[in-house]
Amino acid sequence: MSKAFKEVPVVILCGGQGVVLGEGSTHRINKALVQINGKPLFWWVLLHYAQHGAQDFLLPVGLQAEEFQRVLREDFGASTDPTQADSYQLDIAGQPCRLRVLSTPVAANTAQRLLACKPWLAHAPHFALSYSDTLSEVDLSAELAFHKAQGTVATLVSTQYPVRFRILGMRQGESLVRAFAPKPVIEAAAINGGYYLFSAKIWEPAFGLDGNSALEAGPLDKLAAQQQLTAFEHRGPWQHCDAERDLAPLNRIAQALAAQTSA
Repeated sequence: MSKAFKEVPVVILCGGQGVVLGEGSTHRINKALVQINGKPLFWWVLLHYAQHGAQDFLLPVGLQAEEFQRVLREDFGASTDPTQADSYQLDIAGQPCRLRVLSTPVAANTAQRLLACKPWLAHAPHFALSYSDTLSEVDLSAELAFHKAQGTVATLVSTQYPVRFRILGMRQGESLVRAFAPKPVIEAAAINGGYYLFSAKIWEPAFGLDGNSALEAGPLDKLAAQQQLTAFEHRGPWQHCDAERDLAPLNRIAQALAAQTSA
C-alpha cells in the first residue's frame, strides 16, 4: 500500500443539498450518506485515500450533520478524542486515521466549507480536496507526484464526459437532423472530475478563495487564468451520484476499492 499521502491532509466535502432517490420518494438524503456496497458513499472516499497513505481527514458537513457522527461512532466504532470536539480515531485500510467533523451551514458553498477547514490546513505544504459523492479508481499517488512535478498551485482530475444521450448534428436555425455526432467526438470532451490537490499558495488573495463564490467558479477560474491549474488525466472508472441510475456504477467502483484493500 502506498504511503504517498501520509503527510497530506484530505478534505472531503460532505455538504450540499442532497438527493432524492427512489420512485415516488420525497425524502432528501445527503449524497455522502447514500448506501453503496453496504456502506455510506463517503466511507469509500475515505478508503480510497487511506489506501494511498492518508491519515488526516477533515469532513465539513451540512445536511444531516449529526448522522455523520452517529455513523462514525455506531456503525464504524470510531473512538472520540476527549481533547478535541468532533474529532474521531478510526482504523481505515489497516492504519490509524484521524477524522474531524466540522459543522457548516447547509447553504454554504464549497469555498466556504473549505475555508472552515483552513485552521488545520494553513501550514500544510499541500492538501487534497474531494467530493463525498464521487468515486473513481484514479491513481491518487500518481496524481500527487504529477502535482508536485508540475509546480502549479492546483491540480484536478480530468475525466471523460459520461455520455447517456446521442448528440444531434444540426445547423443553427434549421430543424433538419443531418447526422449524429460520432462517439469518439463526444468522448473527447474532458470534464472536471474533482480529486483536487492544492499547494499552500491557494490561500493567497490573488486566487479569490474568500467564500464569495463557489470553489468551482471564482477560484478555479482565477487559477486557470494565471496558468496555475493543471489536469491529471484519468481514463478509468469515474462516477458522480446524481440519481438512482448512478448507484450501479458506484457499486462497481466500491467493489474494486474493497478488493484492493483485501488483496
